[in-house]
Amino acid sequence: MQTLSISEVIARMQALVPPGAPEPDNPQILEQLSDLTQALIRAYQVAGRLQADPFGEAQARQLFLYETEVRQQLADQVVLVTGGEGCVGSHLIERLLDLGVKRIVSVDKARCGQGEAQPKPGQHPAVSFYAADLRHYDEVQQIFAIEQPAIVFHLAAQRLPGLAEKQIRETVTSNIFGTQNIIRLCEEFGVRQCVFSSTGKASRYYTAEVYAASKKVCEWLFAQAALAGKVRYGMVRFTHMLDNSSMCQQIEEKLAQGKPVNIHAPDRYVAGQNVREAAHLLLNALAFSEMGLLKFLLVRNLGWPTESLEVALYKIMQSGSTLPIYFQGVQPGYEESFFLGQVDWDDQLEINTLINALETSFHSEISSSGDMIVAETVPFAISTLNNYLEALKQLSDNPVVAEPLLKLKLAETIREVSSSCFWAAEPEKTLRILRWGINPKHVQQGNLKLADHRDVIEILVRSLARRSIGEVLQTGQVSLSDFAELLTVLEELPSIQVEVALLREATGCQSPTLLARGEVLRTAEAECVVISA
Repeated sequence: MQTLSISEVIARMQALVPPGAPEPDNPQILEQLSDLTQALIRAYQVAGRLQADPFGEAQARQLFLYETEVRQQLADQVVLVTGGEGCVGSHLIERLLDLGVKRIVSVDKARCGQGEAQPKPGQHPAVSFYAADLRHYDEVQQIFAIEQPAIVFHLAAQRLPGLAEKQIRETVTSNIFGTQNIIRLCEEFGVRQCVFSSTGKASRYYTAEVYAASKKVCEWLFAQAALAGKVRYGMVRFTHMLDNSSMCQQIEEKLAQGKPVNIHAPDRYVAGQNVREAAHLLLNALAFSEMGLLKFLLVRNLGWPTESLEVALYKIMQSGSTLPIYFQGVQPGYEESFFLGQVDWDDQLEINTLINALETSFHSEISSSGDMIVAETVPFAISTLNNYLEALKQLSDNPVVAEPLLKLKLAETIREVSSSCFWAAEPEKTLRILRWGINPKHVQQGNLKLADHRDVIEILVRSLARRSIGEVLQTGQVSLSDFAELLTVLEELPSIQVEVALLREATGCQSPTLLARGEVLRTAEAECVVISA
């Protein structure tokens, strides 16, 4: 085969099996795909890649444990772990045993339905395992009453984004209303501290994906509880857990079965972390949590995101196999593209996709160990959250309601509560986020489609339309010409035409002709129409 570039090989593979097509089984196509896969491996090697495990650095990474402070919190305490039979939960239990706890109680639905109502003793005499579904309040309440935990780590959740899109009701009820039950029980039984494990996907300003949206709602629930409750709450955000990676497991299963390896698409990247980091984040949250607010921790130095295609090629190469790769297309639960306004481009050395630009501007700092970011959740309208959750609960409790309607209500909840975050935020920051997210040059060059980020753009623009935009431009040091260019780009979205027109009127940016005559910001402010909130 002639020497081809990486992009040329990928184009030929996608021509043979278009994204969305079923798994190929035609022998001739499989043979061609195998040849192209080997050509792709050689092309990557020429480019200096595939020399080592793409996740090797993340697997070896260490996170400092504030052991003295953590031991003080855990000494002679009963600790309850939801999801204790999962990957992170089981490793956390091992670390807890090393840190001087009195007893550990694992609550997990892994063995539910097997007729086991009594706790199952663990291999260690200080550990007991309960099979329980967190959605069943009375069932979990009984465990709290028996065990009287002082500290709770809430890890249990439906964690697979793809599965969440297929099991919407179960994901919503488990992740959101199961979490409500845990918070309620922590308050009822006088738990001293509770730490919640969230996901970096929850840092998105808006998401309609069921898994990410459910976790984002849970973050708001814990923030609300931290403000109003008597328990000290903490939180961590995880990213792709390498020790329990569904992506790696799928690749390895296909290799073991001798079947073609399916990858969503080229140019799909993921940041990884290891389970030791995850356990240390959870434990450190005990030391960093404070009464009256919700602080969250995340790994600071995640390194460069890893391409999923490179992971697959490396595993094929290491196995000695000649099995082919094909691109199946991006699946539900993984479809949302990255919004450039998600991260703070004012400090490019500290870009981290697990925390958004609004959160970094509100309150965030680097831990004294240098390897964690410690931040606080931004304010939001609690009444809005409660109203939408009540409606979501009514829908989820009604078995007649179709699951797609649940997803729509969940997305609506995210939209409205996220909007309230920006109503409370500094408008200058909102404007910067909007400008980072829809850089007019990227749009004009065809590298960015506004429709891909319509919902978050609507949230940002509608927030700005409620402000005295002339003052915002002046404080944010944005020229009238730059703002006019931004408005011209925004006009491509039909859903915000009213808001764009209001912003034009408020600044005097009626047309490019006015700018050509040398309109200045001072004149625009004099004619500004203040839009009341």
